[in-house]
Amino acid sequence: MLCTGESGSLICRRRQQCRRGGLCRIGWAAYRSAVSSSFQTIVDLEATAEDAVAHGERVAAWLVGEGIVRLPDHGPGPRWERATGFREASGSDGLTVVTGRTVFFSPQQSGPPVCPYCAVAFGDGHREVFSPVMDAWWNAGRGEVPCPACGRVVPLAAWEWAGDGLAFAYLGFEFWNGPALLPEFVTELGQALGHRTRFVRGKV
Repeated sequence: MLCTGESGSLICRRRQQCRRGGLCRIGWAAYRSAVSSSFQTIVDLEATAEDAVAHGERVAAWLVGEGIVRLPDHGPGPRWERATGFREASGSDGLTVVTGRTVFFSPQQSGPPVCPYCAVAFGDGHREVFSPVMDAWWNAGRGEVPCPACGRVVPLAAWEWAGDGLAFAYLGFEFWNGPALLPEFVTELGQALGHRTRFVRGKV
């Protein structure tokens, strides 16, 4: 499934918008039942608004060609075990390719932002500082926060997050429910992309 984050289409059922001190776009199941759902998202940190769809289609085609997912719905394919170690689908809902300006978020991994230059965590008060910048990024695709430790002005999307609980990006490969993705598969998909990635996972 290909889901365009900025459109807000109901076709993209694994998505909802919320406000928690700042506007955020979250990759999660908006129409699931009351039981908990798990997600694992391999986020492309380098795809742009202009090329995200092309990269998403390219890697989705690679996953189909490798037999990891199948057409037409990107459900688990005949070589699903290459991604999870399990031959059976094991309850997995398969893959959704998310494109568009998106905040990929894990409720369970809410660590502080970490400067990519000096590796110092932002510290107390980061929510008040980052919230309006998140709004600006969502509205215009731009936003910067100066690091209080080293003084560098860091683009919002370049900040790292303790626990890998957040990623501001234009492309993500979401796998809902089912077994954990193998670390070697996460690495392999990143190599197929040719970009830096972040692995965001959790439950809702």
